[in-house]
Amino acid sequence: MLGEDDNDRQVVCILVSALRPDLPKGSLKPLRKPMALVRKVPLDRIPSQTTRVSAVLRAQAVRSPIRAVLMHEDADDVEPAHQALIKKVEDAFRSLPWPVLAVVPAWETEAWWFLFPTAVRAVHRSWRLPDQYTGKDVGKIRNAKEQLRKAVRPAGVRVNFRSYEVSDSPRVAEEIVVQRLLFQPPAARSASWQVFLDKVKMI
Repeated sequence: MLGEDDNDRQVVCILVSALRPDLPKGSLKPLRKPMALVRKVPLDRIPSQTTRVSAVLRAQAVRSPIRAVLMHEDADDVEPAHQALIKKVEDAFRSLPWPVLAVVPAWETEAWWFLFPTAVRAVHRSWRLPDQYTGKDVGKIRNAKEQLRKAVRPAGVRVNFRSYEVSDSPRVAEEIVVQRLLFQPPAARSASWQVFLDKVKMI
């Protein structure tokens, strides 16, 4: 599992483990390096990046067989921007001897959290239920992280209110699992979330 940072890697591992209980415990291995981000990489520089990633993964495969490689990268744009980035990621690493599955939320992982407002609310007791997008397309939310921070802030709250931080993201994922929300219709819509669910089935 490769991703933009530790929080993203943890989130993907938590969600995949819950969605695929048939996978052996501990089989999902988040790697801090190499960075496999390609969104801003010019096409002529992708081969050298692919070579570095391949070398690390092949060394990892000597110690433990690899079944598939999950690569997380935020789209930093609204849907359907995730489609082009998924294609770029998977095309860039197509030469690897394992299936490469791109995990691409639009705009950021926080856009997906609007699908599960009760899980977000459970992370901190002072937060407001972020249900402003119930029934809507959360893939169209710009600057999802900032929007989530605003959404959990109750009206008239004090200045030193403890708002959402990126480090809360794994806790949101854990609450989604605890509340068994992965196996219920979400509160809103997201095409990039559905693509993620479909990719997990391919592992």
